[in-house]
Amino acid sequence: MNSYSLDPSLIHKKENRYFVLALVFSVFMYLSLFISIIGLFIIPVLVLLPLFAQALLMANIRTNGVRISPGQFPEVFATVQEQCAKMGFSTVPDVYVMESSGILNAFASRFFGRNMVVLYSDLFELIESGGSRELTFVITHELAHIKRNHLTKQLLIFPALWFPFIGEAYSRACEYTCDRMAAYFTNDAEAAMNGLTILAIGKTLYKRVDREQYLIQSSQENGLFVWLAEKLSTHPPLPKRIYAIQQFVGANTSAVFKSSKIGLIVLLSAVVIFMGAVSIGVLFSDSIVKLTETLAITASGDELLTAASDGDLEGVQSLLKSGSDPNVADEEGWTALMWATQLNDTEMASALLEAGADPNLQDSYGWTPLMIAAASGNYEATQLLLDGGANPAITDDSEMTAADYALENGYDDIAALLQEIGEQI
Repeated sequence: MNSYSLDPSLIHKKENRYFVLALVFSVFMYLSLFISIIGLFIIPVLVLLPLFAQALLMANIRTNGVRISPGQFPEVFATVQEQCAKMGFSTVPDVYVMESSGILNAFASRFFGRNMVVLYSDLFELIESGGSRELTFVITHELAHIKRNHLTKQLLIFPALWFPFIGEAYSRACEYTCDRMAAYFTNDAEAAMNGLTILAIGKTLYKRVDREQYLIQSSQENGLFVWLAEKLSTHPPLPKRIYAIQQFVGANTSAVFKSSKIGLIVLLSAVVIFMGAVSIGVLFSDSIVKLTETLAITASGDELLTAASDGDLEGVQSLLKSGSDPNVADEEGWTALMWATQLNDTEMASALLEAGADPNLQDSYGWTPLMIAAASGNYEATQLLLDGGANPAITDDSEMTAADYALENGYDDIAALLQEIGEQI
């Protein structure tokens, strides 16, 4: 699978949105510094200092770490090659193992076109305790960072990374994306959730954790400092990451993580105030106003999308009754009906269709809800969408139909249904 055929549902809905926000913020910062004499000295430092630190880090890893190769842990090397082939890598990144003093972690790095994945030794020792599947998830997660060019993008938005909330928000969205991609390319959601549980409690006790109780416990925590702890972190809370994987694969859970509106209010306020302080005044005032108005409009339309993506049926039904537009879409073109289909929630999909949701709307890649249902093998949702007026003849940007995706993924019964309906149109 190459980057052009990457399933758009693997990319978290907020990743691109936060990247654009961080990029706009960074451009304002660069322009503000560029017009000042002091800025002429600061900009080179902002660019060269992180590159220098990155070069030193990679040099230290290459000289001290153990590189995975055909002769060094060959079974892990074979796994890396297999996952890279699935993800469409033209060159397999170097993978190193480093002693970690008890820290369970891994990270991806890049310097002038050279990619690297680093595994801390305490995590790598999973291969000795029956945790090879969980280790594969971790490796694939880091490969996903490289595949999505997250490391290069972070250099572009470097100023935003120093400002609270903006850089962290983008980083958290990237983590959700990489979790999805890793679960998808390993085809092992259980190992994905186990891998995240290991990061919470360790590589021995994770097997004794009641995952459902763990998620319920975390979902009940609230308050200002709980919110701040999450929003000032580059990684989402581990229970939320596990919950996101459950939602992605359609697993049942009684835990519900509710989104807090205070976050968006604080974030928008902080962005507007800080940009006003560092901008050059009237020259950019119109641009700032337009940006905040666009974000405000997006926020008002996000309630239905948020409820749908969270699997909150009651919330969706309530918003529809209050007059919310069932066809509202985010920047990627995803609608509530697409999320309902992705989550295999036919009851929610039925409610949206009854409220007037258009089953033939396409996202930025040309995907329709019918393609999502067909690609995931959901026969009931496919039938529901067809009954609701979905057109099986629509093609995406790759000139693929819903039937093509069903055949590609081995769902012959769905492909036959779609072809039969298509012939009748």
